[in-house]
Amino acid sequence: MILAALLLAQAAAAPSAPACPATPAALPAELAGWSASATDLGSMKAVTVATMDPATIRLADVPLPKQPGRMAIATFTVKAPGTYGIALGAKGWIDLYSVGNRTALASTAHGHGPACSGIRKVVRFTLTPGEYRVVVGGLDGASARMMLVRG
Repeated sequence: MILAALLLAQAAAAPSAPACPATPAALPAELAGWSASATDLGSMKAVTVATMDPATIRLADVPLPKQPGRMAIATFTVKAPGTYGIALGAKGWIDLYSVGNRTALASTAHGHGPACSGIRKVVRFTLTPGEYRVVVGGLDGASARMMLVRG
């Protein structure tokens, strides 16, 4: 009984998510492209990608996500080696592949976007020049907003 009361008190004291203003939060320079829209993920601007039902996809070179829900796919080219991140505006699981390779690359860092920015998470990878494919699984909506980030 005492344990239940303590758990209820702790849950009541938990902070709620901040109420966000109508205007999104200011973004650091590396995420400034989130405020713009593009059609090419390599542009360092946000792109909106239609999601698909993985059960209907049969692409030989695209591993399907293991998470339930919809998926999104986007490709981009890296010209200079370095650390790059994939920013995502929704709950989802980000996997990154070198085009032609079915083994996901290991991420080097995971984090959240700034509060009230519309960026839910950023997953970072160390990349060399080449072509890459992002496969996002576990999505709920008909589209997903994502962006390639340098640094």
